[in-house]
Amino acid sequence: MLLFFKKKNSFVKSWKSFGFSGGFVKTNNIFKVDGRFYYGWIMLICGFLSMFICYVIKVNCSPLFITPICKEFGINRTMYAQVNTCLTVAMMISSLFIGKVYKKIPVKFALTGCVAIAALCYVGMSFSHNIVQLYILAIIQGIGWSGATNLPVTIMVSSWFGPKIKGTAMSIGMLGSGAGALVWIRVIEKVIEAHGWRTGYLAMAGCLAIMIPVALIFVVSMPIDKGFETRVGDPTPEENANAVPAQKQGITGGQALKTARWWCQWFAGMITMIGASAFSYEFKNYFNIVLGDKAKATALYAGALGTLILGKFLLGALSDVLKIKRTAVIAPLFYCGVFLCMAFSSTGNALFPKLLVPLYMLGGALPSVIPFLITAHNFGDKEYGVMSGWMNMAGNVGQILGPTIVSIILDMSKSIYGEGQQVLAYALFWKLAAILMVVVAVLYMLSSRVSKKQIQAMGYTPAE
Repeated sequence: MLLFFKKKNSFVKSWKSFGFSGGFVKTNNIFKVDGRFYYGWIMLICGFLSMFICYVIKVNCSPLFITPICKEFGINRTMYAQVNTCLTVAMMISSLFIGKVYKKIPVKFALTGCVAIAALCYVGMSFSHNIVQLYILAIIQGIGWSGATNLPVTIMVSSWFGPKIKGTAMSIGMLGSGAGALVWIRVIEKVIEAHGWRTGYLAMAGCLAIMIPVALIFVVSMPIDKGFETRVGDPTPEENANAVPAQKQGITGGQALKTARWWCQWFAGMITMIGASAFSYEFKNYFNIVLGDKAKATALYAGALGTLILGKFLLGALSDVLKIKRTAVIAPLFYCGVFLCMAFSSTGNALFPKLLVPLYMLGGALPSVIPFLITAHNFGDKEYGVMSGWMNMAGNVGQILGPTIVSIILDMSKSIYGEGQQVLAYALFWKLAAILMVVVAVLYMLSSRVSKKQIQAMGYTPAE
């Protein structure tokens, strides 16, 4: 009996030390704070849904329109890729101020407005009759997308969860994109095949509309708005009696811009998205050629994206256990392996397409998990929304470069060597992307090592 109570006491202490204020035997635990169900979990579900719907519609479903639109408008892939360029430039510019919009306007209204803009632009795109009209609508849509994909979930998690569980919470929210990919890619693809690309755009607008009532009914900006003064994952009084609430620690965005640490992580985020955006835009087209079977290529794509359901959770949990400064270096190496497998798939060896799927589990989770966790670690939460928007801008630059570079390589290869050399052109780009992922790993390693004294002088000491 004595041994039982000792084990129970040890278990309780382990939960308290993990940051769940109040422990297991009191009124507080992982699901309760101050004796009440912690509303942060509802917020996490809302963040999950924003990724499940909005992120997948924007990133993973857009490539489905390349072939039918190029065929109807009589344009090449490089011209169509500029739709993405126009959208992403608008996102990049909007990212400079969208964090401040979320800071001044309640999250529910900011999110609703951004989703509505994106949905209405899809309606307009369904009536387009030339590529210029798509360019114009893409610019407008980019304003909405800047505040309707990664940013809402990162702000929700940063506001509602303390540092002890932030990585795990972030990963749970972000894995919505992996789950959504299993649903919406197949749905939109079937709509396009059965009714054409114009109806496909209308279907995507309808999908986005689902998020509007979710935001208006359930989203709440801050824990204090629901009467919570303590967050799940905050340090316990026993750990630090003088701890400042986590959301008030850190330095400002302006101070961060003056450090080498910021630019290391910013360029790491940008370079990551060069490869990641090319992966999303060209994966199916590439494996249609390599495998010679559209259904197999679609299944492989869905399978890779499906691994993100587990991969994002694992990457977030690893960031809590191993610390973000280590997982930020490890994850890019998995993505490097993904691109090498894609390059060597051009040889016809069936092993490489299969091997890339498990590698993508952690590698593919990199763009949506690591940049935002490393930002919170390196600079704190004082102006997290502002800096998160700037990290989105880094990703936007990469999103412009990735599809544009690979489209130029493919169009040049086609004009010089004909259709037969497309696979070799793809393989060249995938090898380049693998090298870039190694560069990303080095940059993230530097981002946790440089500017320590400079940031401490500003009044913030990142955790070791």
